[in-house]
Amino acid sequence: MAPVDSLSRRLDEPDPAHRGRTNTDETFEITCPYCGEVLAIFVEADVSGSFVQDCEVCCRPWLVRVSGDEDGREVTVEREDGEG
Repeated sequence: MAPVDSLSRRLDEPDPAHRGRTNTDETFEITCPYCGEVLAIFVEADVSGSFVQDCEVCCRPWLVRVSGDEDGREVTVEREDGEG
């Protein structure tokens, strides 16, 4: 299986698949680099840097990296084990 680079997308960005949902600047859509499931992740506004969080579907650990500022943040997710 090819590695998945999991860049997030803020859920308040236009996307027909998400019409009608209430979204905030703290909610990001990511793809699990292990199981490929698309999930929403909540990251509080004052969080920056990195932390480990488990996938809600496959329970494997992600390394979550938060960068940017209040004008625009990016959340990336990669395998915590450093593989692929």
